[in-house]
Amino acid sequence: MDTDIDSLDYGSAREYVLAFLTALKQAERERAVAEEELVHWLRRAKAADSRGEPQLKKLAAARAAELREAATRFGAEEQVLRRKTAVLRKKLLVLRDKASFAVDADDLLDQLRLQAGEPGTLDQEMKELEARAALEALKRKKA
Repeated sequence: MDTDIDSLDYGSAREYVLAFLTALKQAERERAVAEEELVHWLRRAKAADSRGEPQLKKLAAARAAELREAATRFGAEEQVLRRKTAVLRKKLLVLRDKASFAVDADDLLDQLRLQAGEPGTLDQEMKELEARAALEALKRKKA
């Protein structure tokens, strides 16, 4: 499905949504151009009718019908893209939030090791310090 971006990382999903937004803007522009041209050709058909030129009226009306069909087609495409981009935007926000809470376990473990030292190292260091202290005490007794 076009709106399934859950398996993408945030950067890829963002680019995918941007492509849909670009397609939506293109459909909006094409619909607007078709509607403007439709108005123009309807005026031409009306002008040809008022001048009594049925051949020109027929050609202008045919062009107007083509443009009406194109405007309708672009309008329908625009609505589909609007719905899809709305869904994609919501999913992208969810992905962004997930990405901000993503945790790298190895990175956390490295940070913990830096803060607390390696596991078991503290016990070993304490035993070494105690052994040195006992050795120093024995040396003082002998001396």
